[in-house]
Amino acid sequence: MSFPASHKTVFVLDHGVNFAQPCHPVEVDTQRARGPGAYIPLAPVSKSVWTCVVEATLEYCRIIWDLYPVNQCIRFVVRKQPPELLNGWKSEHQNTASIMTALAGVGRPTSAYDTDSTVNDGIELGLEALCEPTEKQIELLQNGGEVINRGRMIIITTIMDDVHRKKLIRYAQDKIFKINKEHAETEEGMSLAHVELVIIHTSPTGMEYRILAEQDVEEVISPLLSTLFYTVTAGPAVSMKMLYLCLKHYDLASTTVTGIPMKEEQNASSSANYDVELFHEAESHRRLVGDFEDMVLAVSEGNEYHTCKLKWCTPRGSSASELHHCSAAFRITPTEVNSRQSSCLTNFLLSGRSVMLEMQRRSSGVKTISHMLTSHGGEIFIHTLSSNRTLLEDPPSISEGPGGRVTDYRIHELADLIKCNQLAPHFGDPRDKTPMDRAQERLTRFTRYLPSTISSTTLFNLQVFEPLHAAMLKESLTDEDLTECRKVIFAMMTMEQKGDPLPGPLGQPVPVSKKSKREEQYRGLWNELEMFATAHSEQSNEHMKVLECLLEVRQKPLLKKDEKVGLDAALRELDKMSPVPDSMDKSDVRKRSSSPHSPGPGKRAKQINPHGQSLLQLWTARKMREAQLLHKEFAGRQQSFGGSELKAVKLYLKLEKEGSLGPAGSAGGNTPGQDRN
Repeated sequence: MSFPASHKTVFVLDHGVNFAQPCHPVEVDTQRARGPGAYIPLAPVSKSVWTCVVEATLEYCRIIWDLYPVNQCIRFVVRKQPPELLNGWKSEHQNTASIMTALAGVGRPTSAYDTDSTVNDGIELGLEALCEPTEKQIELLQNGGEVINRGRMIIITTIMDDVHRKKLIRYAQDKIFKINKEHAETEEGMSLAHVELVIIHTSPTGMEYRILAEQDVEEVISPLLSTLFYTVTAGPAVSMKMLYLCLKHYDLASTTVTGIPMKEEQNASSSANYDVELFHEAESHRRLVGDFEDMVLAVSEGNEYHTCKLKWCTPRGSSASELHHCSAAFRITPTEVNSRQSSCLTNFLLSGRSVMLEMQRRSSGVKTISHMLTSHGGEIFIHTLSSNRTLLEDPPSISEGPGGRVTDYRIHELADLIKCNQLAPHFGDPRDKTPMDRAQERLTRFTRYLPSTISSTTLFNLQVFEPLHAAMLKESLTDEDLTECRKVIFAMMTMEQKGDPLPGPLGQPVPVSKKSKREEQYRGLWNELEMFATAHSEQSNEHMKVLECLLEVRQKPLLKKDEKVGLDAALRELDKMSPVPDSMDKSDVRKRSSSPHSPGPGKRAKQINPHGQSLLQLWTARKMREAQLLHKEFAGRQQSFGGSELKAVKLYLKLEKEGSLGPAGSAGGNTPGQDRN
């Protein structure tokens, strides 16, 4: 069984002279026993770096053990002379009271320690502790299971420079190799599969150290060791950094319950709204399927992590009839466990009440009941409520959109598609994949062009299109089907000539006042018909004839299947993107035939590239023609006949006329551009 790095964590705390320095002053005032109530100012009391580090690590442990009573083990190593291991992996040692008692016995660091000593001894003792099995690992080994041992080591010390940091990393790597080699030879203990080394540099304000290493970036030293580095100023910032690491190491999330009504101590008749921050597993937010990215996240002042703000709703009783359908439940713990607001919320929930939490979506601003706080067996849990339909409800209607909005899906056409593509059992050779391939090809052809909504298509709303649609879905076409398809195409041409309005989404004709709007509608209609015919053209030769008929009446060339997209296709794209509109006679289609059912022979398409020029030459010539329409070309850019070379232009014509400039070498003087030596 593979254990994550979070299963075993070892803190290595420096106890040297640097941690004995004061870093955070604390103001203490004492009120007089008698008198007008004045305060006696006392000398400021400062916390040492050691005190701030101990408080931060104890808060780290409290949060983890509140959320994970078992299977998340933490041990402490204090770098003294010699280093001291404060607790073990057994469950009786994994609690805050045991750690507080052990740390209290360590005492305050003094200047008696050598300032040049390092935490190497503490690193060695911590790595040996990671090789010892926990209770869960012992149980697995006794049952004959395999254990992949991983762990995390957090070193809190003072780093002098980058060389010092690299020495610590190199020492840890060498020690891991040595320990694994010894355990492989003696077959005692467990080897280390991987160690995550977290180095936290802390020092009081005003002390500068030349450390250029990147922070919060994982550096893979070897397959057995990876390291991360952090720098933090001693004081309250150490606690903020440990909270950030706690959320990162154990995949936790922060939720702030806002708008909690609480009565004031000074005035019991009035109440004010407060906020309480809670920690829990991040899975509680991820269980909101499709809504996690839409949650409103904020960064509170002084913190390095995001918190999700959920609004307090009217509390209810926590009876079974009041419980909502939820997808997950996780333990919670308050961030500030000793604050009055956290204490009031905890006591309120433990009294048997439940609180609904409201989430506001970031995109739409819609408010939704997303979570619930309640207690079970003396512990408080956060429940993730299901915002989607449950299995007990009726399935939603296909015409019902988000929020109950009725959409315009083509439901009947989808039902016909399902009926036409039903699978039947095949009783032949099971190794024969031909029926499955044919079914996939058929379904691909039917769905290659299939508008999903009524408003997204005009072609499928035309009644005149139905015979062509039914014929193109067949596997093969007869001569009668081919004639019927041609009649449909000619009928649509007649509609365009007469200017008949096209039907809208509801089947009613859409009145169009301007001629350009009607032309755009019919242009979109012909494009739809071309895409539909192209999607079915590969089925048979008769299907291809339908596409050829359509392209012929639209005066478009037919590209064969094996023909590569060459120069003609590129030129057509240039025609579409050209800023100068081509002079096209839009009535050519109407002049082509006097009767829609007996069209005359269509005009042959003009050859686009008769001289076999390259694409660059054609594009350059086109741009030159467009430029001639806009301005007169500069004489120096004019080209000779044929466009291969620039035309030679004589300069200083005025001077030649006046006779002041003669041929080269004449006595008239130096020509322009010659040096006068």
